[in-house]
Amino acid sequence: MGLKAAIRPFKAGGLGLLLLFLVYISFGGCGYHPATLSSSSATGMPVYRIMIPVFFNDTFEAALEGKVTRMVKQEFLTHGGFQVVQNPVQAHLILEGRITSFGLTPLSFNPEYRAAEYRVSIATNVKVLEVQDKKLLWQNGVEAAAEFVVSPDPGVSRSVQDLAIDEAAKRIAEEIWSRVSRVRFSETDQKESP
Repeated sequence: MGLKAAIRPFKAGGLGLLLLFLVYISFGGCGYHPATLSSSSATGMPVYRIMIPVFFNDTFEAALEGKVTRMVKQEFLTHGGFQVVQNPVQAHLILEGRITSFGLTPLSFNPEYRAAEYRVSIATNVKVLEVQDKKLLWQNGVEAAAEFVVSPDPGVSRSVQDLAIDEAAKRIAEEIWSRVSRVRFSETDQKESP
């Protein structure tokens, strides 16, 4: 089959040009998408684009903001209804969070009167804003805790404490997702509907 035979279908009427145009627009594009509601293919429900910046950390616990933010983003990525985006231009909603307290409370003591078990507690204040007009759609405090047993080895104790912090952060993320997913964003639905 020669080059003329391969090109011939595109010369036969506008169908070849239409096909070529459809292929071009399917693969083209720069990646920019304005913030419009899309539908989830599985449920047919709207998918909201949400931006989750790094939480503010008002405590002295280092790197806590990164752990909590990472867990919250992961929770929104895991469940349907939301798509996490990095650019506010692409977002319908912005979830802003502030870690307001971090506590390490002894729960039990060994025979030498040293703490044998601790509870890690984290408190946050979270709000969801509509991007278009910065309207507050939801705000609430979310707290969680997790326990861990102290090891005689300080390195192991810190590792177990970090796991407890991760567990508390995961519980906060689950609660935030649960509460935010129940909020009705009727104003956003009306503004974005075709």
